[in-house]
Amino acid sequence: MEIRVSENIKRLRKEKGLTQETLAGILHISPQSISKWERGDAYPDISMLPTLANCFGITIDALLGNDQMIAEERIKRYIEEYKKLTANEEGQRALELAKIAYEDYSYDYRIVMLYVNALKVYGTSNDKEEIERLCKLVLKNCTDKTLLLDASSHILGLNSAEDKFAFMEKYIEYGQDWNWFNVYSYSSVEGKIMMQSDIVDKWWHLNAYIGILANSKNDIEGYVVSPNEKIALIKKQQAIFNAMFDEDDLGEFVFYVGQFNELLTKEYLAIGDREKALECFEKSVNGWLAYNNLPNEYEYKNILISYRPCMKEKLNGSYTTLSRYKNEIDKNPIYDIIRDREEFINAYSKL
Repeated sequence: MEIRVSENIKRLRKEKGLTQETLAGILHISPQSISKWERGDAYPDISMLPTLANCFGITIDALLGNDQMIAEERIKRYIEEYKKLTANEEGQRALELAKIAYEDYSYDYRIVMLYVNALKVYGTSNDKEEIERLCKLVLKNCTDKTLLLDASSHILGLNSAEDKFAFMEKYIEYGQDWNWFNVYSYSSVEGKIMMQSDIVDKWWHLNAYIGILANSKNDIEGYVVSPNEKIALIKKQQAIFNAMFDEDDLGEFVFYVGQFNELLTKEYLAIGDREKALECFEKSVNGWLAYNNLPNEYEYKNILISYRPCMKEKLNGSYTTLSRYKNEIDKNPIYDIIRDREEFINAYSKL
């Protein structure tokens, strides 16, 4: 019997919201037995497998992990097909596929977050509670840092301005007390990897916090952010970004070159500063084009994130496509005051 059994029992018990004591009571055994199973120090008696599988609502094969390879192949196919549908902007089909995938593999957190993404991008406002429920499930039980970050950012985007501030302030408070080297030594490979991961995560959260100040504070009674203050905050995001990353080694993070400059273009247009708007517009176009042309495989040279593989596919979505950006420019009247300028025409023609 493989070690996977112990992992499955622990994961399934948590997903069902059961304590070791509760599960032990259902099976009429001691909590110590459950603890030994989950540590891999012992395994359930074969006669107990049907009851245990039935308790979790799965097959014995699934409990034992015998069908894991087949499931893994199907999960990967679902993910690849979903990517193809989103790339072709077939939103309704992507949503239908994600729902089927979730019905088949609701225990797999990759599929859970695939379904969350589909609900958020292609669903309706009625899906908010389900998105939040699924994200909280992932945050409570999942250990994959990428999926945890995805779930965290989805919840961050759902909540009110007050909730966003509370979330970020809690993160900052928590981050001050946490040190990876309480767990890993400075010299260990694991310690270096976790330090680099923590650096990137903290940068992302700081970036998000400044973004909330710029974009959400107006939603809180008594706070007003002027256009000039908003520009100053976006520039702070840029400054921190430029300090963190090397200009010729941006990889997936070239995404932010397009994003920051797109935001600045709109803010300068809002205050009527055509020259600065045109300057940022050209940088925005170049940034989005660079992201669009980014290879799927990339190895960072930057010592701060040298371990991290290129994760362009993690960012891919309707927001990051050139068609989204071009459509925004075509339909948003804020660009009207620079449409006849040569600088605008030259940059726009690249799209």
